[in-house]
Amino acid sequence: MGINSVQVKKNWGLLVQGDEQGLYACFNIFYDDLYRFGVSMYKNPELVKESINNLFLELWRIQEKLSGVQNVQQYVLTIYKRILYKTYQQYSRDTFTTTLEEAEIEAAAAEQPYENILIASQQDEITKKRLQKALNRLSPRQIEIVKLRYFDQVSFCEISERTGLTERTVYNTLHNAIKILRDIFILTIVFGSQIWDAG
Repeated sequence: MGINSVQVKKNWGLLVQGDEQGLYACFNIFYDDLYRFGVSMYKNPELVKESINNLFLELWRIQEKLSGVQNVQQYVLTIYKRILYKTYQQYSRDTFTTTLEEAEIEAAAAEQPYENILIASQQDEITKKRLQKALNRLSPRQIEIVKLRYFDQVSFCEISERTGLTERTVYNTLHNAIKILRDIFILTIVFGSQIWDAG
């Protein structure tokens, strides 16, 4: 990857500290090379774009664990390859072209706790009630995109087409919404049900 290592180090440090601008800067720094690599592997631009978005959502989710990374480019590429493969498997399953690695796909889903909350909430009445109150803290646009992405399983590309927003805006809106939901669920764990009564 022909990337400015100084900019990588600076913005990776911001990402590790929980600075959203660091996340966005890393997204911009790595995007072109990740896109080219992904297309060379799978020849599917939509799959590649979704994998890149999932990669940066994952990096944001595990930001506290990133401080010890020495070779940032290699680390990002390694995680990206894993996510690319898992996304490819999901696409393959959805189009009935393969039934292999089902256990790995399920394991990949288990690595997304906040996304799982959204999905599991449809079956768990208590979580569903809490989620609905959390969703009320979001803007109408955020709610629309969260529901399209996690309840209706719509791709970033299709959400962009439906809403008239760019894929980058869809990604940013979803990222901010997940952050709000995450923070609210953490508060629930710390303070219990009082937060819902106060809302």
